[in-house]
Amino acid sequence: MSSSPETVRAVVLNVEDDPVDPESRDELDRGPGRVAGLVGLAKLAWRITAFARRPLAVPFALATPIVRGVVSTESDPDVAIRHEGRAVSAEEWAGAQPAGTSPRVLVLIPPAGKDEKVWEEGTRTTGATYAARLAELLGWMPLHVHVSPGSRSVPAAVALSSRIQECVDALPGSPRIVLVGYAGGGLVARNALGVATSGARPWTAYVSELIALGTTPYAVTSAPVSSGVGKQLDEHLAGIAVVGADEAMLPPRPDVDYLLVTDKSTSRPNRVGRLFGEMLWWRHKTPLRSRRVRDLFPTAERFTLSTAEAPLSNHPAVHDALLRWLA
Repeated sequence: MSSSPETVRAVVLNVEDDPVDPESRDELDRGPGRVAGLVGLAKLAWRITAFARRPLAVPFALATPIVRGVVSTESDPDVAIRHEGRAVSAEEWAGAQPAGTSPRVLVLIPPAGKDEKVWEEGTRTTGATYAARLAELLGWMPLHVHVSPGSRSVPAAVALSSRIQECVDALPGSPRIVLVGYAGGGLVARNALGVATSGARPWTAYVSELIALGTTPYAVTSAPVSSGVGKQLDEHLAGIAVVGADEAMLPPRPDVDYLLVTDKSTSRPNRVGRLFGEMLWWRHKTPLRSRRVRDLFPTAERFTLSTAEAPLSNHPAVHDALLRWLA
């Protein structure tokens, strides 16, 4: 286990790794993971076609962040605990849970601005959400949180850590905690594990797994010549998030298993995307502007799934994997 995230020298923002076996089944078995390069050319092409449909909307289409939970804003983050469709206090949430001396808490973190409804997408295929199925079959207590729109990842992580600690303090016994983050929520969950907590029962000591679904695993720490639409073009083409230096240097916890599930269509190396990126990223190639691509989940077991039929927020293969992993 390295003490800091692995760095990869990069002139253009592209990370090439072993290709994904196209014949591999959509099955998530714990074991040695496979790292796949991230290229978002297909997503960019789809946004460019918006010009034919809505010419005036092109700048807005291109500027949409690939990681919904990581945006540049100075607004104060607010993380709320949600239960049965409304915001509640930690004590109210704990009081609504079944009594037990060894509770198991499933913390579900959607992207900023989204609530628990994001986990309901695809229920026609799966028949239930992750939270509902794990609660019914394995007795897990769902802890839904809501991160206010526009929250930055690191401040939101501090607020999330405070909310989880409040819930742990309101529960009896020693819980087992698993974090499940979707898209930008996975980065918030990752950063929350690095927040120092005080007291006799720090919640981070009870975390066994962090499961990130559709979360961008690679990042750069600065974009000195990119801003606005240019910055978003970089992120779309490379599948790489722009994060702060403190966030990038946060090491993984050695006592937590990191599990990363990404979309197969965006995790497969794309040579056309690399060539197109070479043409656009000429401004990054000067020696004074050399940039590093960091792996934010260097110790994670990695899996890829097709999302043609169901999103990663409610995917049949993820349902099966969660029942095995969290039994």
